[in-house]
Amino acid sequence: MSEKKLTHVAGTFLIQADASFLNGAGLGDGEDRNVTVPKTFRDGRNEVPYVSAQAWKRWLRNTLIEETGWPTSEPKAIGWNPKGNVNKIAAALNPVDFAEDDIFGYMRAEAGQGRRSTEEEDEAEELVTGRTKSVMRASPFMASLLVSLRSAGWRGQDEGFVHLSKYDPAALAEAEVERFLSTVSTKKQDKKKNVWERLKEFAEDFVKQAKFYADKKELDELRNLLSEKAKEKGKEINFIENPCSPLPYTTRFYNTHLRGIFCLDYRRLGVYWNLGDRIELEESKAKKLISDNKIMDITLVEPYKSLSEDGKIGRVYRITDKVKPTSKERASALFKALAVLRGGAKQAQFGTDVSPKVLVLAGLTCGNPIFNHLFKDDIEGPVFKVETFKEIIQDYADRIVTPVLIGIRAGYLKNEDEVRNLNEIKVSIGEGDNKREVEIFVTTPIEVSRRIEEYLS
Repeated sequence: MSEKKLTHVAGTFLIQADASFLNGAGLGDGEDRNVTVPKTFRDGRNEVPYVSAQAWKRWLRNTLIEETGWPTSEPKAIGWNPKGNVNKIAAALNPVDFAEDDIFGYMRAEAGQGRRSTEEEDEAEELVTGRTKSVMRASPFMASLLVSLRSAGWRGQDEGFVHLSKYDPAALAEAEVERFLSTVSTKKQDKKKNVWERLKEFAEDFVKQAKFYADKKELDELRNLLSEKAKEKGKEINFIENPCSPLPYTTRFYNTHLRGIFCLDYRRLGVYWNLGDRIELEESKAKKLISDNKIMDITLVEPYKSLSEDGKIGRVYRITDKVKPTSKERASALFKALAVLRGGAKQAQFGTDVSPKVLVLAGLTCGNPIFNHLFKDDIEGPVFKVETFKEIIQDYADRIVTPVLIGIRAGYLKNEDEVRNLNEIKVSIGEGDNKREVEIFVTTPIEVSRRIEEYLS
């Protein structure tokens, strides 16, 4: 293999999502306003279901912690608006002791970010005096949406009912008063007020009597009282006849395969930049971590020496050998977690195995997520586009520095035999001293996730 050093690991994977609902978009619009729908986007005329990158990266993050037992960097509230609602959250912001912060990044925005400040700067802002800055680490793990291979014929509808045998008398009483108000009241209903406040437009004795019957759960007497008042106004109320009628619900699900691509910037694991306005590691934490021999200052080591202008615009840090897990162990565990990925919405109703049925990985010297659009749908199963794959290998052979690892689950792909025939072949480009060969190995998804570790340094 080439002596070029691996800097990134790129890949793609495919999930079998038969009768699934993995990422919801709430209720539909118009005629579908009572239907729970999955997230979709438009591809021309068609709606295409997808899972957001944020959602499936959270599945991966949770799977990683479950598989490794590493300490969890739990998000917590750190800011509230004048109404008392949370408006700012942050996790540990410590990528050294919390590997998930290192891999998936974080952000703690500051009020007035980027503006000049006349207040005394704290230690986290010593590097760019006079500016208010955020503490932010962009995730080294780039990920796409999980997108359906099918743009048509994916939609299913689950019609269901919740059958009831009991009801809440207090809630039913308020519902009957609500019916009374909607039929008899001449005022515009302010739904921010409860029914008893709105009922005060009528006689005080009437309101007291209605509230008395409701509190005593004497619903027949309440209905008679409301009915008599309605007749005085020339109205008639239709009360609720069956308070335990079945409650219908509808869920739209999909029947498809979901593809995603990703790329890990391996160089950035265990390395933290505090250059200019880019603050990845608070300086107060950095000082403590240096004293604990967990990180070292590598500002004056190339290429950081040039990037930092000899340290004039900030510092760069790297974890030491004392820190466990190491960068290699972090990356290796990430890919092993991806191979056994689990998560997703509505699993109790639409249980789905989201572990990849196809997983492709390769080490690169560039950050291109090259393994894109390698699958197409077919009635007999998804198809791996072998010719497209070979073309990608040819074009990027000078940047691929590991074997290309293909993991497939037996019986899943329509053209499985064609893919297995790629095993242990070598794609060659160039001649003489410029000749390069890229090896291809075909195995299982879990074995692929294990073998990539061999090529991480």
